[in-house]
Amino acid sequence: MDEKSPPRKLKRPRAAQACERCRLKKYKCDESIPCFHCKKSNLECVYQNANRYRDDAYASHYIQTLETKVRELTAQLMAVGSPVSQHSLDPENRVILTSNPLPKSLMPAADGQQTTSSRQSVSDEAGDTAAEVEIADVNRHTNAVEFHGSTSSMAFLGYLKRRQSHQTGYSAAAEAPSLVSALHNPAFSPQAHHHGPEKSRNIYSKQAHIFIEAYFENLHFVHPLIDKEHFMARANNLWFGHHNPEDESFVPLYLSLMSLGALVRVWDEERLDGLTRFEWSRKLFGDAQAYLNDLRFSNDLDTVQCLYFMAKVCQNELNQHLAYMYLGLAIRTCLSAGFNRESPNPKCHQSGTIAKTWWGIYSLEIEMSFSLGRPDTLGMDEYHNRRLPPIDDSEYAIIPLMVQFAHIIRKVTILIYHKKSKWQEKVNIACQIEQDMGQWVATLPEKIRPFPLEKRFLGALKEPKWCRRQRLVLNLRYHNVRMLLFRPFLSYVAQNHSIVMHEALEQAINKCLDSAKTTIELIHETYTIHSFFRTWWYNTTYVMFAVSVLLLYISRVRTPLQSPSVVKTIEMAVEILDAMDESVVARKTAVIIKDSLREAMEASAEPAAPTSTTTNTLATNSQLYVDEYLDMNLFASLDFPDYSLQDMASLFDEFSRTPHTPI
Repeated sequence: MDEKSPPRKLKRPRAAQACERCRLKKYKCDESIPCFHCKKSNLECVYQNANRYRDDAYASHYIQTLETKVRELTAQLMAVGSPVSQHSLDPENRVILTSNPLPKSLMPAADGQQTTSSRQSVSDEAGDTAAEVEIADVNRHTNAVEFHGSTSSMAFLGYLKRRQSHQTGYSAAAEAPSLVSALHNPAFSPQAHHHGPEKSRNIYSKQAHIFIEAYFENLHFVHPLIDKEHFMARANNLWFGHHNPEDESFVPLYLSLMSLGALVRVWDEERLDGLTRFEWSRKLFGDAQAYLNDLRFSNDLDTVQCLYFMAKVCQNELNQHLAYMYLGLAIRTCLSAGFNRESPNPKCHQSGTIAKTWWGIYSLEIEMSFSLGRPDTLGMDEYHNRRLPPIDDSEYAIIPLMVQFAHIIRKVTILIYHKKSKWQEKVNIACQIEQDMGQWVATLPEKIRPFPLEKRFLGALKEPKWCRRQRLVLNLRYHNVRMLLFRPFLSYVAQNHSIVMHEALEQAINKCLDSAKTTIELIHETYTIHSFFRTWWYNTTYVMFAVSVLLLYISRVRTPLQSPSVVKTIEMAVEILDAMDESVVARKTAVIIKDSLREAMEASAEPAAPTSTTTNTLATNSQLYVDEYLDMNLFASLDFPDYSLQDMASLFDEFSRTPHTPI
């Protein structure tokens, strides 16, 4: 082509479908609604074929059909007076029943006509799915929606509180706050610390050494993301006015680390410079948040570590919802900065710290998401090619080891709690995962490999602090996951009273109970020896998981009289929570557990002997209920759903009032 000739103008592609006026006038239609020419002439724009709108019509018709179906099923449930209609579908109970997508029989047909389906066709399509019970409610203290899924302790404990309303003879659902609100810590609210434009710029140099040292001698050994020497050098520059203005994001990191240090510090005095433990921690937390607000969440390593520490503060304040939110911000900041990738970084000297930070929050994200029954925000592992820190004899080896364990936790989430299959298949899967966990323990460095309580030796007293801290944490995490791995089998037996106890089921239940009891015994023993461990407020969550399992066992599987060791362990759990009376959530949890244990003991001491007439009536009603229930197929599979919330509901069912059938 001649250099002097003008460039050839690209021909606009022909419209796939022009409107009627453009087609007659031979205009180039832009296919808009209305198109450019019709809009300019202020004329009606008409397309000959309206197929382009067909999807929208299908969607509208489909939604209307689903709404009608839901209303019909709800009315049918209310008509038979089932436990589901009285509890699960009551909006005051804040319970959501979720299942897999609707069967094909309810989907739009290919020719655009809605296919009518009988109740039997729904049954055929839905038979391979299972309903899951979860909690979604508005926290009245924060006005924020919180979701707690099937692996959440909140869901598993949900119906313990309901027992009190059963005993008083009236429904308190409309009057009492939900469990999300009831177990909220109202004294801890970041919004209350907003300083506005005139916020203080205090760096608290007088108290800094106390709180910083408290962190580095405590939780740092479990989450060794920060280099102490480097941090102290930067803190000294801040104290003596040599701080680089371009390094402003260090200030919120500095404040958030002190907030966590103040929270987990062993306090011999009640107040320090006029403030208590929680007052100091929350004040520093609020200041860190104010700095972050000013910085607009700058994309750097300091901000990621700050968000991480703020998540840990929330976690130990027992506000798991906020912890999940802050950790999610840390994850997203890492991803936006490329810290998960082996890519060129303008601060290449930070590569080692970046790797520790990224993989530290990676494992914490999976663990925290699992404990809340929520999905993690990490995406596919193929995205993350950042090299792991080496597994050596240093305190940093726990980071890659916890990444390995996080992969096992994901298996539990997917294969046990979300895969729909019969219990026989899931027992085999659970046993295989347990073997993987055992292999993981066997590969741990000897310095931090957990051992049974009865095999402690005096030589361990001379070990570095980080060895003892890490061994303790790894032991707790192992038993917590092992307990949750086998918990669905306990739930299954508790719901299906008529089932013949298979040897595999009995072994699975024993493993679940063993880990629940070991968790409580381990925490109790450590509390009696080490004062630092009493300030790890997150232990309340481990205790809640374990005691829920034990309460379910003595309420639905074996009576308290048949399980004296279980009752003793529950009483031990109450002692732990009473020792943490500084935490409002721990106090509330202790009250719930005491009431539930007392009621279980009273029920087992005075069993009600039904008459033959009552027994026959219950059997007849139960069979009628089962027939109607199977006919409706609202919950597709009876094989192996997760009963994390319904376990607690079934603990206190009145069999003389409502026949119980497995769901």
